Amino acid sequence: MKKLLLVMLFGALIFANVVQAAPFQNGDFETGDFTGWSGDLISTGTVDPDLDSHFSLVNVPGQTFQNSANVTNDNIDWIVTLYQDFTLDSLLGPGYTMDITFWIQWSPTDSTWDMLSATLSDTGYTNTVDLLSGVSDTDLLNGTWVTQDITSFAQTWGGQDVELAFTVTDWDWITPDSFTIDNISFNQHAPAAPVPEPATVLLLGSGLCGLAFTRKRKRD
Repeated sequence: MKKLLLVMLFGALIFANVVQAAPFQNGDFETGDFTGWSGDLISTGTVDPDLDSHFSLVNVPGQTFQNSANVTNDNIDWIVTLYQDFTLDSLLGPGYTMDITFWIQWSPTDSTWDMLSATLSDTGYTNTVDLLSGVSDTDLLNGTWVTQDITSFAQTWGGQDVELAFTVTDWDWITPDSFTIDNISFNQHAPAAPVPEPATVLLLGSGLCGLAFTRKRKRD
């Protein structure tokens, strides 16, 4: 089940050591490692995902992309988080929108009890976006592309440090549970060109007809 439960318990600890962050990086893990990312284990806290066995890079059968991040829990570390602290880009101008896109697949031992969460939060954890809102467990189990509009969040927190976190949690006392994530990107979209009102189109058409009539009279 997709909930925000327990992730917030670790937010304060994760952000306690935050320094000025860099822009978001390595969303497709094509560096061949976890550059830019950090891990968090319930038993020991922050870890380097490149050096911890709960984190690995895998190739997903049937998918064209490679070097997907796989995160797995166990009976000791039954909550495991992969996260990145970074500076969110500011919106490029009035009317611009922003969304986040990623591919994710969940492999729990029991989808009724176990949990998967994906969140985008400010450093004070006062504003958290549930990035799996509206995504069904069935889609997550099969593997799915997710796109969520984060324009409102970006309007407030653009240009500031934020955290993107993915967490797998065991609640049925049976492990391992895991998820695989790849192709994470933040995308901005320019405002659409305004569509002329019908009255404006009619007025423009009338003007063109009048101009054509005037030119015809001059020829006569």
